[in-house]
Amino acid sequence: MRKSLLFPLLLLLNLNLAVARQVLLEPNDGRVYHGAQTMTYESGSDPLAGYLGALNDPTIQPAIRGFFMSIPGVRGPDKSLQGLRDFFHLADSVGFVPELSLFFVSDVATDSVIAVSNQYDWIIDSVITLSRNYGKRMFLRIGGEFNGTGPGWNGGGYHPYLYVTMFRKIVDMFGARGLRDSIAVNWCYEPDAANDFDSVDARGARWFPGDSYVDWFGLDVFDAEHFDQSATDYSRGGITRKGKSERFLSLARAKGKPVFLSETSAKGINISNDANDGMNDWDNWFAKFWQFIDAHKEIKGFGYINAHWPAGAYPNWGDARIQNNQYVAGKYREEMRKSKYIHLGTNSITDSEGNGRRVLPSAITLLQNFPNPFNPTTTITYELPRAANVSLRIFDVLGREVATLANELKEAGRHRSTWTANVSSGIYFYRLSVVPRAGRDHVPTESRDGQAGSFLETRHMILLR
Repeated sequence: MRKSLLFPLLLLLNLNLAVARQVLLEPNDGRVYHGAQTMTYESGSDPLAGYLGALNDPTIQPAIRGFFMSIPGVRGPDKSLQGLRDFFHLADSVGFVPELSLFFVSDVATDSVIAVSNQYDWIIDSVITLSRNYGKRMFLRIGGEFNGTGPGWNGGGYHPYLYVTMFRKIVDMFGARGLRDSIAVNWCYEPDAANDFDSVDARGARWFPGDSYVDWFGLDVFDAEHFDQSATDYSRGGITRKGKSERFLSLARAKGKPVFLSETSAKGINISNDANDGMNDWDNWFAKFWQFIDAHKEIKGFGYINAHWPAGAYPNWGDARIQNNQYVAGKYREEMRKSKYIHLGTNSITDSEGNGRRVLPSAITLLQNFPNPFNPTTTITYELPRAANVSLRIFDVLGREVATLANELKEAGRHRSTWTANVSSGIYFYRLSVVPRAGRDHVPTESRDGQAGSFLETRHMILLR
């Protein structure tokens, strides 16, 4: 080969490798995160609890959970910051990956204020401090759905150009605190909004902050018309809502960005306990939603909102709770058991360089059992940074051993043990003992650092009959 052709060829190969590189928290092609969101308008029982209960299987619990926070918010930031602190503590205990969605509203949109002043920087700094204290990888969705406008949506609407300035400012603030490599930044669109997400003019980009500021594209879909693969992209000379979804996904593919369906909910179908209605609801919304994911390999995650949407704030949205109908709940569990979905405890996320390697834990960690309280089955998860001899035992309140779940050599990674209790209700303790492979005869002492050497930790759980 002539030398004059060698350099361009190498450059082309490097460019192709760069395009193929996976971003932070991106799974391999064909894998999809199972996620769930909390519906903050819900006035009754916790909708997330109903969703987790409807799954009724510890092996298909969501790997990602979302938390919504407004800056400064209508009621001020104190309650929201405490809620975020509790959310990170729960993420650390249960083991899910958190997705933090920051909205910029009071009674009006505040993106323009944040872009040009430091008025709310102390709130953002507080969020960054809590994220840093959490200390693990997470998703960060800045602005919710960026160009949505109208009553109840982004305080009437964010401001083009200034939104971009604000977005970059917040990412840079996280970066200045050493967190840029641990936050997967999500830029999110909803197809009821204008078709101007990629518009650029003399003032610059209206909405897109730039490739270096965006890791994931987000797409929120609710109505089946947003994603029904049998629908047209254009009608009567104009683009349809499904067409806008497809155009946004096309932009994601062109930029090599994975897509997370951060918010999705079965809008307008009103799930009831009627068997025939359940089959119709499944065919008219859920089946089409899974087909949409199957048709787009760039979609690598979704977050379901299992809510009974309040009629005052969301007229005609209806009841999207899957537990309302046995047929819907059963089909949903059947879908979630497919091997492509990444659930809580799935050890299959690639490293940030996209090399397809497992990301091994940095320390020994014993997570809180899930569910807790439980009846009669619960799952205990623990992480090992390297192979070790592991003992996992359960004791009653008198210190009597009631079960041994593990007593063997375990490889590095995340492990799960399931206990089906055949004992009376009450408080029980589970104890993890980890001894390096070379030190089987060494007796561990109670430790929480998990960094090296022997490790012993005990947690409690509650069995309710």
